[in-house]
Amino acid sequence: MEVHHAHHPGHKKKVSEYFLEFFMLFFAVTLGFFAENQREHMIENHRGKQYMQSLFEDLKKDTAFFNKLARYDLNQVKKIDTSTSVIELNVWNDSTIKLLYFVNLRTLGNISLNINERASSQLKNAGGMRLIQNQDLSNKIAAYWELSESIRNTGAALEDLKLRARDRSYSIFNQKYYLNANTGTLRDDVKLMTQDPLVLTEYSNRLNHIKNSIFYVRMPMIKRLHKQADEILIQLIKEYDL
Repeated sequence: MEVHHAHHPGHKKKVSEYFLEFFMLFFAVTLGFFAENQREHMIENHRGKQYMQSLFEDLKKDTAFFNKLARYDLNQVKKIDTSTSVIELNVWNDSTIKLLYFVNLRTLGNISLNINERASSQLKNAGGMRLIQNQDLSNKIAAYWELSESIRNTGAALEDLKLRARDRSYSIFNQKYYLNANTGTLRDDVKLMTQDPLVLTEYSNRLNHIKNSIFYVRMPMIKRLHKQADEILIQLIKEYDL
């Protein structure tokens, strides 16, 4: 005797079940995407803060250097003023000759602008600028770099002026009279190689050109650069809790 079993058709999924499965899959993919995006965002934030920490340290060193450079430039201006005053006076005796020799030391020396570029190289070459979310801060950093480059160009022109004045000085000062160039100690019989007014006036004119370039061009630019560095430092402290 055959037994016939009732036929049970397969269970058909409801639309709501398909929708739930799709939603769960979509949710899992979306969650993974956001998790990965959040992880990359955290990595970039960490990298950005590292760059800003490096920039902060570089700028602190820069500001210390700017103070040193300002003192150096001011000292040069004072020496040039003394030299030109003595030459203009045109009274030559042991006292005035020794004074001119003394202020001649390091009058035509130079300290080039030498800002720290560890952080700037990272920001420029590794695309680090895009990690700076504050546009105002980004603009200030770019302006700082731009002014730095302008000062370097000015420094090259200033060095050329000093080279020309230095060449003229070789026909005025005899190095044999310096007993110690570091202290400015001179022999008692010190003399100028020439007292020709034309030679001395040309030298004085070259010194004045140098003074004007330092006092009216480089020093104000360094002051502006120092101010920009200070503003960036303050903003870095606020933005990145440095």
